[in-house]
Amino acid sequence: MSFLASAVRLADSHHVRVTRIGEIKTYESMRKIHRHLERGTGRIVSSTVSLSNGKYFIAFNVEVMRVIPVTRAPDRIIGIDVGLTTLHTGATPDGEHVLRVENPRHYVDAEKKLAHAQRIASRRQGPKKGVAPSNRWKKANGRVQKIHVATRNARTNLIHGTAARLAKNYDVIVIEDLNVAGMVKNHSLAEHIQDAAWGEFTRQLEYKTKWYGSTLVKAGRFYPSSKICASCGTVKAKLSLTTRTYACEVCGHTVGRDLNAAINLARMGLPGTSFGTRRGGEVSSAQQKLVAMAHPGEASTETPPEVGA
Repeated sequence: MSFLASAVRLADSHHVRVTRIGEIKTYESMRKIHRHLERGTGRIVSSTVSLSNGKYFIAFNVEVMRVIPVTRAPDRIIGIDVGLTTLHTGATPDGEHVLRVENPRHYVDAEKKLAHAQRIASRRQGPKKGVAPSNRWKKANGRVQKIHVATRNARTNLIHGTAARLAKNYDVIVIEDLNVAGMVKNHSLAEHIQDAAWGEFTRQLEYKTKWYGSTLVKAGRFYPSSKICASCGTVKAKLSLTTRTYACEVCGHTVGRDLNAAINLARMGLPGTSFGTRRGGEVSSAQQKLVAMAHPGEASTETPPEVGA
């Protein structure tokens, strides 16, 4: 149910006044919106009241005057590699490991509980054409929705916290421009990739970096961050997903695969760095110079890079 701006207004930071309903106390604080309204830097355009999982939610469409800070100098640079075992791995250009966020696998952890709740709901009389759902189905379906909401909220909260911390504490953040839509076609990894929400993480970084004056740099989609040796620059032709440790056959450098990728990404954020993409093995005519960088004992490949490589 949608309302015009005149029908809903904030009484204070914890109360909403709705026409013909009266004053309602909110569960969450609305101090940020209230402060904008008091200063005259924002106004409520419209609002929507909805019922979900037995709870009422009110969403405001607000116009806010926001001062975009000046872009900071690139003093603190971090490269972020996303993965499934470790959700986010961050490193500086000099190789310092500064961020490690383990993947909590929110959906996987809730799968058994969700399957149990869905089985119970399936035995109840659900909504059909000309038949109203039973009260027992409504209660059972409510339990299913409650699990979905809790899973989504936990995932979103983790991403918000990580993205905000990066945007505040680093001047330049370098991430990969991943083809998530193509990756989920790998049915063995689709569920885990969607649970990791890499696309949502990128989306939040895009606007949070503008808020705090930092810069977001996206590496080319085919930039082989995992295949380049962070020590000598040698490019491996092949690196399977099962290989979690990067071992260079030229200089002998050994490092975790995710950390190696994060270091290479961080170096792309250095001033004056070329953002050209590079591939190991057989290369195009525009990348022939990389042939000399590959180790002679490495096999070449004409196939696209493996998912997540």
